[in-house]
This record gives sequence, C-alpha cells and structure tokens, in this order.
Amino acid sequence: MSYRNCIINGIKEGLISEKQAQKQLELLEDLERTYKGQGLDPTESSIKAAKLAYEKIKIELAEKRRLVLKQKKVQEEIMFRLRQYRNINGEEDFAKASRSLYAFDNLSTEISIERATQIELSKAHSLLTKVLHAFKYKLGGRRSKDQTTGMGLLIREAFAEDTGNKTAKELFEAWRQTAEHLRKRYNQFGGRIVSKIESNWGLPQIHDTLLVRQISKNEWIEYVLPKLNIEKMIDDKTGLPFNRTTIRLALDEVYENISTEGMATFKPSSVSYGRSLANRRTDHRFLIFKSADDWMTYQQRFGNGDPFKTMMEHINGMARDIAIMKILGPNPDATHTWIKQLLKQKATLDARKEAQGTFKRKKLIKARTEEDRTKVIVDSIENLYAYHKGTLHKPIDGFFGRSFAALRQLLTSAQLGGAAIMALSDFNWSRITAKFNGLPAHKGNRQTIKLLADGMRKNKVTSRIAIRLGLIADHWSTIAGVQARYLMEVEAPMWSKRISDTVLRISGLSHLTQSGRWGYGMGAMGYMADVSGKLFSQLDPLFQKHLKRYGINEGSWEIIRKTKLYDAGIDESTVAGKGITFLRPDDIHARADLTPELREDLVTRLLNMVINETQFAIPSTSARGRVMFAGRTQPGTAQGEVIASALMYKTFAITLGLTHLVRGFQQIGLKGKAKYLVPLLISATFMGALSYEIKQMAAGKQPTSPEKMGFRYWLNAMIYSGGLGIFGDFLFADNNRYGGSLAKTIVGPVVGLTSDLSRLTVGNAFELLSGEDTNFGSEFTNFVQRYTPGTSLWYMRLAYERLIIDTLEKLLNPNFSRDQRRKENALYKRTGQEYWWSPGELLPQ
Repeated sequence: MSYRNCIINGIKEGLISEKQAQKQLELLEDLERTYKGQGLDPTESSIKAAKLAYEKIKIELAEKRRLVLKQKKVQEEIMFRLRQYRNINGEEDFAKASRSLYAFDNLSTEISIERATQIELSKAHSLLTKVLHAFKYKLGGRRSKDQTTGMGLLIREAFAEDTGNKTAKELFEAWRQTAEHLRKRYNQFGGRIVSKIESNWGLPQIHDTLLVRQISKNEWIEYVLPKLNIEKMIDDKTGLPFNRTTIRLALDEVYENISTEGMATFKPSSVSYGRSLANRRTDHRFLIFKSADDWMTYQQRFGNGDPFKTMMEHINGMARDIAIMKILGPNPDATHTWIKQLLKQKATLDARKEAQGTFKRKKLIKARTEEDRTKVIVDSIENLYAYHKGTLHKPIDGFFGRSFAALRQLLTSAQLGGAAIMALSDFNWSRITAKFNGLPAHKGNRQTIKLLADGMRKNKVTSRIAIRLGLIADHWSTIAGVQARYLMEVEAPMWSKRISDTVLRISGLSHLTQSGRWGYGMGAMGYMADVSGKLFSQLDPLFQKHLKRYGINEGSWEIIRKTKLYDAGIDESTVAGKGITFLRPDDIHARADLTPELREDLVTRLLNMVINETQFAIPSTSARGRVMFAGRTQPGTAQGEVIASALMYKTFAITLGLTHLVRGFQQIGLKGKAKYLVPLLISATFMGALSYEIKQMAAGKQPTSPEKMGFRYWLNAMIYSGGLGIFGDFLFADNNRYGGSLAKTIVGPVVGLTSDLSRLTVGNAFELLSGEDTNFGSEFTNFVQRYTPGTSLWYMRLAYERLIIDTLEKLLNPNFSRDQRRKENALYKRTGQEYWWSPGELLPQ
C-alpha cells in the first residue's frame, strides 16, 4: 500500500485529522516534485518522498510536543508568580501581578517583557562592542568615508569573500557571534532556527513593503532570482535544497507575504491565538544571496540602504521576540489570551464574593467593583502587549503617520536645544536612586563625568567598558534615540531624524543622557565588585534590601560574589594594571559550576536590578507610561496624532511619576513616605531653580533677586524639576513664554504650530481686510524664532535672537521699541528681573 493510501485510510479510521492529512499530502507532493526535478523517475521519487515525509512528521510531532510542554511550563510559572505577588496593601492581586509580566512594577521581584527586551539587547551590544564603536552614528546619522569602506568590507566577509583585511574579519566575527548568540537564545525559549540556515545566511534583510508592492510578482521574482544562491537555500517544507521549479513556487509565496505583510496567507478565524512566534523568525533568513554585491543591490532597491541600521533592527527585533517568548512561552498569543481569560474568571468570582459581603479590597473606591478594576487593568495589558509586538507603532495611514512624525522631529530640533540644561537634574535623580539602594552616591556620578570627558576623546575607552559590562548603547546604535525621554516614539522619516539628532547631539543632551545611564550602571557593578568579599549580613542594610527587592537573597549573593571579577584592563590596554574591576553579570553566565537554570536566573535578576534602577537614575520613556496616556491609539489617525502632540515633552514627567513618586508613596507608613518624598522634592526643587536660573541667563536675563524668590518662584522651580517648565509660566501670567494659552500648551506643540500658522496667515489677512492693525512683523519673527531647527541651542540662542531676530523684527515691526519696553516692564513687575542683554541691543549692556 502506498503512503498516500495510508494517509487516506488514516482519515477514515480516525487516526489522523483531515487537517493533518492534508498537510502530509501537500508535503508528499512537494517532495515528489523536488525529486523529479533532480532527475529521479516517478517510482523512485514516490518511495523517497514517502520515506522523508514520514520522518518529517515524526520530527514535527516531537517538536510540537516540546513546545506544548514548554508552553505548559511557562503557564505554570506564571500561575505561581501571580499567587506570590502582593500589592501595596499586602493583598493577592492577580490583575496587577499579570500587568507586571508586561511592564515594570515596583512591587514585583520578577522580570517583565519590557526589561527582558533590554536585557537581551544589553548582551547583544556587549558582544558587538567593536562593531558599535567602528560604525556608531556620527552627527546627524552621518557616515565617514572610512566607515563606509569598512562596512563594505564587513559585508564581503559575511558572504565568505576574503578581503584580506584583518579588522574586517574581526568585526564580522563579532557580528557572527552576536547573531549566533541570538539564534541560540531564540531557540532556548521555544524558537526554531536551525544552525544550517544560520551558517548559510550572510546578513539579515529588510523588505520595504511599499517598494515591493510597486512592481508585479513576476518582475520581483525575475529581479531577485539571479541574485540568490539556490544551492544553499533550504525548502522549509521539505528540508531539501530547491531546484529551478520549486524555488519559483517558494518566491511566489515570499512576494505575497512581503507585499501584503503576511495577510495573503492569513486565514480568518475566530481563534485569537495566532501564529506561534517560535517559527516566525525563520522567514527572515529565507533568502540567501550569492554575494555581497547581490545583497547590497537588493537592499538598495527593496530594503534599507544603511547596512548598519539593518543589522541593528535585526538585533532589536530578535531581542524583543526572545523577551516575549521568555515571559509568555513559544506561543505568546495563546498565553496572553489565557491570562486575560484567567483574570476575567477571577474578577467574576471575586465580584460574587463582593456581593455577598465576604470580599473587598482595601482602599478601593466604594462604588467601584472588582470587575470594574480588573477590566481597566486587562485593557492596559492588551495595550502593553500590542506595544511590545510593535502594532501600536504602525501608522493606520502611512502618509499622515510619517508626515506628523517628521513634523514632531522638526519641532524637537527647534524647541529642545536647551533641554540639556534641564538634564543637569539627572545628577540629583542618580544620587537619590543610589542612596535609596545603599550605593555610594558619588560612584555613579563620578563615572558619568568620566564618560562625558570620554565622549570628547577619539579613543572612547570608558564607553567601550560600559558596553562590555552589558549596558545598552542607545547613543551608538540609533539616530536621535535620546528624544525618547521627551517623545513617545522615535520612528520617523530618516531625513527628519537626522535634523533632530544633530541638534540633540550638539546641545549635549544626547551625550549627557547616555553618560548618565552608563554611569549609574558602571557605578552599581563597580560597587558590587568592591563589596564582593563581604557576606550578605555584612553588606549595608539598604543594599541588602535593594538585593531582596529583586529576589536576590543571602544564598544567591553567596553564589554571585564568588564570580571572578571583570578587570577592564583585559580588553583595554590603557587601563591595564589599574585595578578597575566590576562584578559583571555576563561572567556569571560563563560559570561552568552552575546549572544553566541557575545561571539564567541570577543573571536575569542582576541585570533586571541594574536596568530598572537606571530608569530611576535617568528617567526616560516607559511602556506603561505610553499606554496609560495614549491607550491603543496609533499614528496616522486624528486621535493618535492629537494625543502624540499632547504628550510631546511630557514623557519625562510621566516616567518620573511612575518611578520616584510611585516608589515614594509605596513606602511603609507616613514616616516612610515622608523620608523618601520630602528630601526628593526639596533637592529636586533646588535643581529646578538652578536649571531655571541658567536658562534665564542664557535668555539674556539677570538672575532672580532673592527678595523675589517667594512661594510662586519655588513652586515654579519644583515644576521645572519635573520636566514641565513651560507650565510654570502660568504661575506668573495667563500665557506661557511663547504667548500661548494653558489650553494650547496642554494640547502640545503640533497643535500649537497649527494655531500659530493660522494666526500668522489667515488671522492677519482678516485683520488687514477689516482695516485693523496687524501684528504681522512681530508674529512672523516670533514664528521664525520658535520653529526654526537649531535656533533654541542654549549656547547660541541669545546671540541669534539679538543679532538676527531682533534686527528682522525692527525692519518689519514699526512698534518694536514700544513692544519691547512693554515686555521688559512686565518681566520686571512679575519677577523683578532685568536683561543683561536687552532686546534690540547689538551688544550686552
């Protein structure tokens, strides 16, 4: 009996389902077609195809069992985690515990998808230190001639083309090790990328859906086919190499998937589980090009012309997918659905207890039920999951989404030139965080100052040490990434990101932010090296509490402290013999005396601790902050763009609230809360006052006199310290420093730009037609001043305003002198300040 007949009989006898049978029959046909293409006769083709099909189904069933067991184990671990979690009132709280799986939660000792992604990224960056240093973006995302040449050589080495260049070989080897590490991590948590595919792979590919759509399927196949190394490509269905016939069938499917973003093969269903993430990543390795030239030609035509960006996006995507599987299992969609169903069931049962008077949460609003509370958290979880999968970043209308994203980048470049002054408060946040955790406050800030100096040197020794320790290199791997501190998104057209990146870098904000994040991490790992000779009981009590908050108990510390310390001099000859040592999590992972499970747990907890606390030390964007205020809105919609405008420049304040303020209110008792929050508010207010005064002097004004430093002044300073300085203007006047109302300030810069542009054009036109006096000259110069990229740079803004803007306004505004006298009088009346370089004057007084 033939294998085909066996399959048919299996359906009749109920041994296999029709779906399984259909899959086997399709595989059998594919194998027979492949063998016939190799020149075998029909009989021999059928025999070989039947044998291989049977072997493959056994392997697939075994793999399916592995994934099912892994999925079950993950769900058991999640259930244990939910039962262990306690909210601030000491209550079991499945809803908040579930949210801690997706985003950072102060009360959870376990890791979230948000932090797991950063941990995976940190390891990848540490392996890629040489490549990051060699190809890091220069000002405005530029590339030097040497970098362009070096990247070309690396690409050739990736395609086994011997360049004879030792540096290129070393850089490619670093990339190969990083890609292999990510592949193994992906498989460790349920993925399935075989090493054979990886060894033939070359470099990752980016397919621009819009570019692929512009040509027909046949045109795309005819373009790409001559560039492919068919002999090295493996048919995922059959496990055999392609031939000329089968490759066209496969490319047909590839085109459909790229041009429709997977929707061509999507089968509508009521089941919400979706495709298992375990198999998704094999798609990105399907096309194998013959040579470096073929790969580069394709990327220029249908992908991304920047190979470094392509590599970084591959790493970012892999880190995200690994993190999602680590927390939710090989089929995270299934686990996510299970969690939501579990929470709804729990809320319903608790609601029944509420109705019977046997259950009520502490401090829950009386009229609010457990079901109401859980529904809100489930909605938050749904949004967080969409955030991690990347769907919240995809614009509904691509044209409008990209257009508004570009506009926000331009506004950033025009209005954040003085943000580096506000970022000086990072030294205070870092000090507060270190003190709370029992770390020497000076250690992290001292490292930050070293890194600031390091950035001015060509040989960036300290920066490379930071990356090797496992600290993420945002500043080196992305363009304009630092603006995440003030915007909810960083995706925008490249040209606009180049402009904002240039301004943020030359203002000092980018370097100050990256130095602060690295500085805190280096300080923490350096301190752990210093105290590694101490027993847990001998550690500072605050540091003991710090370790316990992340699930590191006495037994864990005993193992951690015996890890061989990392001497930076091993990799950097300039610091050899200077005793610069760190307790590096990566060295725990290398210990052969520990089980893989224990190594994974300890490294995860240590890095979770360092990365989490870095968020306190240098507040930036957060997943929870994004979904809390933007919900599931997406770019390219009216609602999404209005909310994106409203949230511009407020991300820092949101994160500050979700970190320090939440931590302060979570302290035990009124005394504990006051002990954390009072010093925080006092020191932050003083730093806010310092930033305010520096900005005043940079704007040509004299410092505020002591007698004018009343209640409103210090309230304004406190607002400044929280990154919302512009709202402090309303303590002294009805309008902000730009003449905008409170409502206009709340809705954000994009709406503000629209209003200003309308007033400048339509408003002045109506005034002219009605015979009223227009303020065109003043409004036009103010518009140019506020919306020209780069003009807000703190060290050149004043000279630009006095020498260019004031001169222009004098020409256009006949009432310039009167208007300026009115502004100076209003300033003196409000704050007691005078100008040290008055408007309209060519030189300071």
